[in-house]
Order: sequence, then structure tokens, then C-alpha cells
Amino acid sequence: MPSPEYRSARFTLAWPALLATVLLLIVLLGAYTLIESRRLQRELSRELTDRAAALIDILEASSQNAISSNALLEEAVAQRLLDNARFIDFFVARSPRAQELLQRVVTENRLAKVELLDPEGHPIPPSRLEASSGPGRRGPGAAESPAHPPGFPSPGQHPRAMMGWMMGPPPGSEPQAPEDRRMPGVPFMWGHRWGTVRGGPASGFPSLPANAKIRRFWEGSAFGVAIPAQSFTGIIAVHADAGYLLNFRKEIGVQRLIEDLGRQSGVAAVALLDRDLTVLASSDAAAVGRKEEDAFLREAWQAGTVQGRRRSLTDGREVYEAVKPFALEAKRVGLVRLDLGTESLAGVSRQAQRGILFYSLGLLVVGVGGAVAIFWMQARHLAERRMLEAAVAREQRLSAVGNLAAGVAHEIRNPLNAISIGLQRLRKEFAPSPSEGRDEYLRFTEIMHAEVGRLNTIVDQFLTLARPARLTLTEEPLVAVLEELLALLSSQAAAQKIRVVTDLALGEAKVRMDRQP
Repeated sequence: MPSPEYRSARFTLAWPALLATVLLLIVLLGAYTLIESRRLQRELSRELTDRAAALIDILEASSQNAISSNALLEEAVAQRLLDNARFIDFFVARSPRAQELLQRVVTENRLAKVELLDPEGHPIPPSRLEASSGPGRRGPGAAESPAHPPGFPSPGQHPRAMMGWMMGPPPGSEPQAPEDRRMPGVPFMWGHRWGTVRGGPASGFPSLPANAKIRRFWEGSAFGVAIPAQSFTGIIAVHADAGYLLNFRKEIGVQRLIEDLGRQSGVAAVALLDRDLTVLASSDAAAVGRKEEDAFLREAWQAGTVQGRRRSLTDGREVYEAVKPFALEAKRVGLVRLDLGTESLAGVSRQAQRGILFYSLGLLVVGVGGAVAIFWMQARHLAERRMLEAAVAREQRLSAVGNLAAGVAHEIRNPLNAISIGLQRLRKEFAPSPSEGRDEYLRFTEIMHAEVGRLNTIVDQFLTLARPARLTLTEEPLVAVLEELLALLSSQAAAQKIRVVTDLALGEAKVRMDRQP
């Protein structure tokens, strides 16, 4: 059992430093947990931003491709209608059978309708063109033009042959060069011009008025082109049912792309906003046309890069909102706002934070356990050291007392020896006769001798303090030991008028003892 000094050293020395160490560990691990949690949040936010940026880039590229595809398709349809309009102008309107040929062109080329209009926009009946047609003649108010422009089939050819020229060479034949099919002198829309036939411009073609231009237009689900006519003074408008073009635009348009993206897993909402922050397209149809008033969106427009933040929706869900300017042909036209759900990443974040917390708690437990063990061992070592120091000091004090006792015993033993010798001579040489009180004399000398023995025993005890006793155990008869003790105590008992009665029937009983004084 530890001594009081050991217990005092252990609790007094260990606990203050141990508590300070534990508090330091808690502070350090708490700071580590906080820093690691914030780093994790930054990593998750960066992950959301990168994902949102990638989705916005995909949406931007897909939108550009969709718009380009729609423009190419519209260009192809417009080119086909222009070919039909020019065919009608140069061959059908010049033919004596204009009405019949016009009907066949509409039917076989699957056109919605063809309109021949005067400069005021009034319809011109094909029969009127037939009445005014003939060699070297044009429609009402038209200038003279050659009956057969070079590089084109003559009006007398079969309509199928003429339509075959318009639509392309027959299968297996050598493709005609593009410039061979270009009409002379007709200005094309958006700055392009319809070039001349190979070999130079055809002579005799009248020039168009300066304000005459080719136009494209939409009329409901019909798409059409209008050109100034060469065969008569007026306009030829060719219409085609463009429902498939509208369906194509709807299938690959920006709204469809946004709706498809909005149905992706983890995407809460997608919206396209214009410069005024008005919603042009959205995965939520109810939001289209709504104007947003948000300083964050304006800052994102000014920044020109992906900006992100966390916000709560009206239904209480938390989303990560990423906003990036939307560009077409390297020109910013609006903003794309993408809301990503945070449920999956929130689960990952909670799991990672639990891992960080458990890791920190484990480190704390191990650190506290190690600190307790270290301080306990240190306190034990210090307590043992203090015990040894106390024992050494006690031994030093005992040694000093022993040295003093040895000196005192030496000084006392000399007169005691003289007294003991004198008493022995008095008992033997100077004892009185029985008549003079011999018994009383002997009794007193015996008492004096016994007291001298007691003083000698005290001296021996002082000497024992001076040198540590070493036990030398031997087996001695118990009866003999008790008899010696009784003999030593008999004088004291007699002095106290105590009568000692003994009955030492112990047989051969023995006791282990050291007989040395």
C-alpha cells in the first residue's frame, strides 16, 4: 500500500499538469476538426461549382449546336424554296401553260402554295401570264428578256426534265457544278448574291430595281420566301409547310435542352435569363416570363465567370445555385442559372464530418490516456524518489542518533561495569552473617544488580539505533526461553509485590528467534 507521501506526491504533482495537457489536446483537436470541416465544405462547394460549370458548358455548346442546326435547316429549306421560286420565274411564268405547270410544281415539290403578286401585293392569275406569254414577251409591265437564258433548259422541255434540273442530276449521272445552277443577277438575302452561270453573265437579262430584295418570312406554321420576278413585274412568293421545321426546332431547341437537363438526377432547376434578368426558358414552365430582381445575378453578369452560392427554395430545400453568362458566337446574350440539389453531397458531408469527429475523439482518447499514463508514471517516479529521499534523511537522522547513543553508551557502560563489579564483590566478600540481616542485604544487592542490568539494556538499545540489527534466527526450546524471561522479570515482579506462578508443560515446543541482544 502506498505511503501517504506517495499518494500526496501523485495527486498534487500530476493533476494540474494533466488537466492543462487535456485542455490543450481538446483545443488542438477542436481546431483541427473545425479546419477540416471547413476544408471539406470548400471541397464540396468546389465540386458543385465544377459540376455546374460543366453542365452549363454542355448546355451552352448544345444550344449553339441546336441553333446552328436550326439555322442550317432553315437555310436549306429557304434555298429549296428559292430554287422553286426561280424555276417558276424563269420557266413556268414564261410558258403558255403557266397555270398547269404551276400546279404541277406545287404538287410534285410538295409546296403549300405559290403566290404571284403585283407590286401592290394583289394576286396575279396564271391565266393572265399565259395571255401575255410568247416569244420575246413578258408579263404585264415587264421588260424584254431572252426566251431561253443560256445554261438552262428551254421552256419547251418537259416539266419533269425542268424539275429534275432544279432538284438535281438523276442518279448515276455526273453531278453538275454548283456554279452551273446559279441564277444570274438576283441579289441574295443577308449580303449574299446569286452568282452568274459559268461563262459569264447572260446578256439581255433585265436588272432588278435597286430596292428589290429577296425576303424570308413565317406565316403561322408555313415558311416562305419572296423574290422579285424577272418574267413579269411583281413578286413570286413560295410557301412550304414547315411543321417539321418547327418540330425540329422544338425537339432540339434551347427550351427542350433545358427541360432535359432539368430532369437529370441532382438538378433542381435550370433557367435561361436575358440581360434584363427576365426568364426566357426554364425547366419550370411557370417561371417563364418572370423577371428576377437579385443583386447576385447582376454581380454574376458583371463577373463573367461561374458564381455560386447556397440558397433555400420556397419548399425549404437547400440548393447550390450556379450562374454563368451565356454566350452565342462569342457574345454574351444572357445568364444560365443552374440549381443543384445538395441532398447527396449533404449525406457525404455528414458522413465525412462524422468520420472527422470520430477520428478527433479517438485521438483525444488516446492522447488523454497517454497523458494520464505519462503523468501517472512521472508522479509515481517522483513519489518513489521522495520516499527514498525521506528514507535517506531518516537513516541519516537515525545514524546521528546512533552515533550519539554509541558515545553515551560508551560513557555509561564504564561506570555501570564498575558498579556491577562492586556489587558482585559486596555480595561475595562483604556479606554479613545471618544474624546481622544477611538475607536483606543480599536482596538489596540483587535489586541493585538488576537495575544495573536494566541500564545496560538501555545502553544496548541505544547501540541498536546506531547500527541496524541483523536477525540470526535459530530454533530454541520454548520452555527455556520462557524461563529466562521469567528470571529477568522476577526481580521487577518482586519489587512490585507480584507473585508469578508458572506451569510450563509445553513438551518439545520450539520457537524461531534471535538470541543476540
